[in-house]
Amino acid sequence: MSSRITSKHTVHPVKDTRKKTQVLPNLLALAIGGSTLLSATAGFAAQTFSLEEVVVTAQKREERALEVPISMAALGAEALEQSGIKEVKDLGEMAPNVQMSQDSDFSSRVTIRGVGANSRNIGFDTRVGVYLDGVYLGQSPAVNQGLVDLERVEVLRGPQGTLFGKNTVAGAVNLISRKPGDEVELELGVNVGNYNSREYQLRGNLPLTDTTAMSVSLNQTERDGYIKNLYNGDKVNGRDSTSGRVMLRSDLADNLTLSLAGDYMSQDRWGFNGEPLTSIFASGYPTAGNDKYEMNQNRTVPEDKEIWGTSATVDYDMDNGFSFKSITSYRYTEMIYGTDVDFTELDLVNTAYEDSYKQMTQEFQLTSPADSALSYVLGLYYYAQDSETERFALAGEHIGLFPFGIAPNSTAVAYGGTVDTESFSIYANGNYDITDRLSLGFGFRYSEETKDVDWTIDGSNSGGFNIATGSVKDSRTDRDLSPTLSVNFALTDNSFVYARTSTGVKSGGYNLDFVNADQFTGSPEDIEFDTESVISHELGYKAELLDRRLRLSSAVFYSKYDDYQVNQYIELGGGGTALTITNAAEVVSKGVELEATYVPTDNLQITAALGLLDTTFKSFPGGGDGGADASGNDLPYAPDTTASLGVQYYVPMPSLAATLLLRADYSYTSERYLTPSNNDGFSNGLVDVAYDRLESYDLVNARLGLIDDAEHWEVYLWGRNLADSDHMNYSFRDFLGTYVAGYAMPRTYGIEGKYRF
Repeated sequence: MSSRITSKHTVHPVKDTRKKTQVLPNLLALAIGGSTLLSATAGFAAQTFSLEEVVVTAQKREERALEVPISMAALGAEALEQSGIKEVKDLGEMAPNVQMSQDSDFSSRVTIRGVGANSRNIGFDTRVGVYLDGVYLGQSPAVNQGLVDLERVEVLRGPQGTLFGKNTVAGAVNLISRKPGDEVELELGVNVGNYNSREYQLRGNLPLTDTTAMSVSLNQTERDGYIKNLYNGDKVNGRDSTSGRVMLRSDLADNLTLSLAGDYMSQDRWGFNGEPLTSIFASGYPTAGNDKYEMNQNRTVPEDKEIWGTSATVDYDMDNGFSFKSITSYRYTEMIYGTDVDFTELDLVNTAYEDSYKQMTQEFQLTSPADSALSYVLGLYYYAQDSETERFALAGEHIGLFPFGIAPNSTAVAYGGTVDTESFSIYANGNYDITDRLSLGFGFRYSEETKDVDWTIDGSNSGGFNIATGSVKDSRTDRDLSPTLSVNFALTDNSFVYARTSTGVKSGGYNLDFVNADQFTGSPEDIEFDTESVISHELGYKAELLDRRLRLSSAVFYSKYDDYQVNQYIELGGGGTALTITNAAEVVSKGVELEATYVPTDNLQITAALGLLDTTFKSFPGGGDGGADASGNDLPYAPDTTASLGVQYYVPMPSLAATLLLRADYSYTSERYLTPSNNDGFSNGLVDVAYDRLESYDLVNARLGLIDDAEHWEVYLWGRNLADSDHMNYSFRDFLGTYVAGYAMPRTYGIEGKYRF
């Protein structure tokens, strides 16, 4: 095997805008690129090895990542495999200023540059769009997809309102599937590890005719839970999921291609929403299950979901160089979820949730020729989603032990309803070469969205919880224009500086949750919240240096959010809690991102990344606990520093006709807060617990593999969280005043093998 790093992948032709310029003085590149370049450039002569070209579709057309004026992380299939990333929630370990929630899939949260949200109820949307082959995946339950049979993943940082539309005010994650090819392929994989982990994979590719091919991928994953319920012996927070994808690609004519795709995922497991740090009302510590990875609850709750979708994509290349694309899709998501609200061995209160989403999208794109000074993409987009919810708070047999005023074995609260969303958009995004080195990027998106809500809540039996009773039947329409402007300047053929201003909008909506009677008196205005908007400024530098052995990317940014939507628990005093969604007046996110990939020898690759962040509520009066002023506080889930370092080395072993792979990955996340109140813990004289402020943590993953030079088989030993860090991932205060937390998954390890026929 001559080289693993320099292997090339076939890509479609892209516009080659590399300018035939002389190299500018090194001092200029050094001033922009920083100290990473200084340390890497001394003493290296020209070599034959180099980094492979990275082609992305972040702007709806295939382009060199180097020339796209967006801060992004692009991970190819090999990088995903060798880093051991299996799910969307693992991506946060690889990209600076990107955080992925590690708790329940019901509340999956992607946070980019300190800004993110989970769609806890059907009236509230996320801030980061996740897309599979150009199709929006939808709300939080659908976000944590398995990364199966992908060509690459693109994580776009900063507002993407022009090209991706609403609810991408923080960024977007693009999952791009591997397309069917013209060769027969069959790959089988088995992965086993501790906690009785088993994963089975199948991937196949079959040419059906000279012009038509089909690919199939299947994945079955099972793992025992690592948290023990002392009450009944159940092990929770395990995995039991089945997923699959089928793609059919057919060249109907020389210039006309039809791609059909279908995907499916089901999950059936015992859910987990936290271990109690205190007893109810923080009146003491739990009598049992105090240790990490233990709990003592009378009820083990489900977390089941079913996701499936279909899409049809038509690509037509015209004789005049223009191309036309149509993407039609339908997606369905259903989530069944429960919680033991009291977190104790007593049967006091539990909840049952069932949410479903039916989504249809249609997009048309017209792309200009790639070899002209003016290039652009024009698009029309239609989005319709019907969402439905049904939720209950159920009183148990022991509820009478406390003066809540609720009858035992009754329904304390019931609510349900629908939100139907319909959105139309028109967008344009283009680039004009002013000179052979200077180009102007521009774009806009105009959208009109209507939400119709029909929702009823009955809290008449909630007693001291004081949950509202009433109905809402209302409609709201939001209109928005999101422009983007950028300037890109070529310092050399392979180094660029850019400046970018982008905007975005997050939909307004309704707080359809267990709202307090003091919040909701029956008027829609009581639970309605306004649209959120953002304008972001970014300055960046991208380069490939040292004969394309060193790739650098850096960005500084400043983003200002108006009417920032905050979904939070609020303490009302006297043990009461309210679930609120309010608009903070202003939020500012600013920081720096630095990324480098370096290939010092033919078989050694080093990657490094650093994210520095300062994200605060510039104005949020009344946003803290008890109505305190939260102005100046950090945003939740926004660490000041994230960093990662990866080293991958291949050792040829001719005697075995194979190559040895050695890989290690390190990541660091600094401390951060989880609520706008920025508490440094909780203490009331009875208990003293860690809460709200999460300590910094380090993660170390490693992989040791043997790869057949003929590429028929490969086998790996792998380990994740090798230092066995038990850091807290999240904490919160629940309805009954219980303080709850969740911790990192302990050390895992195993062996993985693949065979290709």
